[in-house]
This record gives sequence, C-alpha cells and structure tokens, in this order.
Amino acid sequence: MWVIYFRSMAEAAGFAVHDLGIDVPAQTFTDKLKEVKPDILGMSGVLTLALDSMKETVETLTQAGVRGSVKVIIGGNPVTREASLMIGADAFTTNAAEGVKIYQGWVK
Repeated sequence: MWVIYFRSMAEAAGFAVHDLGIDVPAQTFTDKLKEVKPDILGMSGVLTLALDSMKETVETLTQAGVRGSVKVIIGGNPVTREASLMIGADAFTTNAAEGVKIYQGWVK
C-alpha cells in the first residue's frame, strides 16, 4: 500500500514516475536508469528480505557507472538509518509525505 500511496503523492507533486513493479532484478533498474536518466531512484519494500535486493541494486548501479548520476531513496516498513547506510542510499523514509519532501528538496 505504501508504494501506491507514495506513487500517487509523487505524481501529484509533479514528478514523473516509472513504476517497474515488484521483485525487480537489479539489472532492470540499471537498464531503466540508462534509458530514462532520472534524477531520483526510489525503492521500497515491506519485508526485510527487500533490503538485500536494494543493496544489490545499488551495487549493480555502481558497477555499471550510473550510481553517481542518481539520488537513491529507500522506503518501507523494514527501512532504518542503519539499513540505508548498509544499502548505500542517499536517504530513507517510512513516511510517503516525507519522501515527497525529500524529492522536492533534491530537485530545487
């Protein structure tokens, strides 16, 4: 539910959202970043298992040479400051409204 709510809030704030779906391989994120060249990549998960996938995605982006071109924010129930640091995200939140505020601060 958080993802749908966040997506709606981000779109209402004027952000174009490319929803890649759930359980997406790291390479899919990398390919989409190369295609779309967004300013921000948001990932969320509702289970602790998602944290490993987020970390793998950030590592894949780094290996592909595109991590430096995008801010990464993670969200969802299992997300903490410690998880964000382990994953290599630029920010984290468990609150959709706060996530949109972070986005807005990044694009100013």
